[in-house]
Amino acid sequence: MAKVVARRFSRATRELKVADCIFDVVAYDKREKLFKLVECKLGSQAASIGHAFGQVAAYCAVLSTRGRDFVDAFSRKVHLRFGRLMEATQNAKRIRVAFYVALTDDACKRVELIRAVKGLLPIVGIIRVKPDGRCREYLRDNGRKDWKLAEARPTVIEISQNGDSGSQEAG
Repeated sequence: MAKVVARRFSRATRELKVADCIFDVVAYDKREKLFKLVECKLGSQAASIGHAFGQVAAYCAVLSTRGRDFVDAFSRKVHLRFGRLMEATQNAKRIRVAFYVALTDDACKRVELIRAVKGLLPIVGIIRVKPDGRCREYLRDNGRKDWKLAEARPTVIEISQNGDSGSQEAG
């Protein structure tokens, strides 16, 4: 699944290791000046869906303390020219990150469960992966496309000069 999701983005890599975490997919969107971090899960059971959201919460915490390590690891795997790297890090001060879970089409049919979990972690977006490998950034709810439920809310992570970082929700 990670391979399919990574192909959806330009400037993307899979299995990016930072501290004791391995991020499934990380991409940089130059138009939005935003890193996109995606956790992929194949299962459709409640525990699997909840686990994906829980991992994203842990990843957010890791980035809050290891933002500089994240940027270093990403720039080693996805070669950004100096100007683009300065843009991505707002001159080495902060990064904007949108967190997503990529779930199977079957898992995304559990709209009420996803709505409940999203109530706990509203910053997390959802990418629906169809059986044919196409990705959608909306969920189907009673036959209608629900873009808002699947939307990610970007977070700003400060990168301090001593290596510590901190995060705050971007408005």
